[in-house]
Formats: sequence, structure tokens, C-alpha cells
Amino acid sequence: MRFPVYMIFILLMLLGNSLAIYKMFTAKQDFFDQFPKLTETAFSIFRLLPVINIIALSGMLLMKPWAAYLVIACAIAVISFDIYFGIYYHLYVAVPSTLILLFFIIKYWNEFK
Repeated sequence: MRFPVYMIFILLMLLGNSLAIYKMFTAKQDFFDQFPKLTETAFSIFRLLPVINIIALSGMLLMKPWAAYLVIACAIAVISFDIYFGIYYHLYVAVPSTLILLFFIIKYWNEFK
């Protein structure tokens, strides 16, 4: 492992997104009850974001440049969804993790192949 803190953070992000997938596919009605502004179509898109993010994070483990762009796009999409639909409690996780990912991308950009 060349960058242990980076790898540990990415693995934690993979775990968090896996738990998000589980929650979003098993507790759909809870989301609609908690966030009435959420529509069926928006939820379908929102549910796919952790799946795409897992693909991007896997690419980050392999230090692929496309993964860095995909992670940033997913982070912007998640933060936008959270703000628009009023899922403010998730911003406490999404914003700091996005900033940490940006830090790692900038710090290790020359290592991406």
C-alpha cells in the first residue's frame, strides 16, 4: 500500500456507500415519508448514485484519472440532491467527505495513470 491513509479512507467510503445502497433499496417508503418533496423518478436516480460512486471509488483505489472526475461528479450530484430535497443531515457527511476526496485527488494527482 503506497498511501495507507488514502486507501483506508477510500475503503471507508466504499463501506459507507454499500450501506447506503442497502438502506435505499430496503427502506424506500421511509425516504418518501421523511422527505415529501422526493419524487419516484428522483428517488430512482438518487438510488443509483451510491452504485456509481462505488464504481468511481473502485477506480480511485486503482488510481485511474476517470475515477477522480466521476467521484467529483457524484459528489456534486449528491450534495445537490441533498439540498434540493431537504436531506440536510446527510450534508454533514457528504460535504466533508467530498473535501477530503478533493484533497487526496489534488495531493496524489501525479500518481493517477
